[in-house]
Amino acid sequence: MPFRLDAQGFDGRAKVQFTTSVGMPHLIYKACLATETVSNTVYVQHAVCEALARDLGIPLDELLNDLPTPRTRAKHLSDRMPSRIGPANTVEEVK
Repeated sequence: MPFRLDAQGFDGRAKVQFTTSVGMPHLIYKACLATETVSNTVYVQHAVCEALARDLGIPLDELLNDLPTPRTRAKHLSDRMPSRIGPANTVEEVK
């Protein structure tokens, strides 16, 4: 079950986190630059929406309209930001 943000007052949003290949983040970054997508987060959200629309027959516009508005670092690619602040939500559990 995804980490629920509702308990912290973020109604209607949930966190999805996954592990991928070592080269994927850089490829997503390059794709953001090529497509002028505002952030890695938005790029991945739209890719997931496209797959869900295709696989489940849900209208793509409906899924895209249901996405939360990007905020803070999720709105900008790193090299386009004037200040260099650390990444958000990076607490990891190691077992």
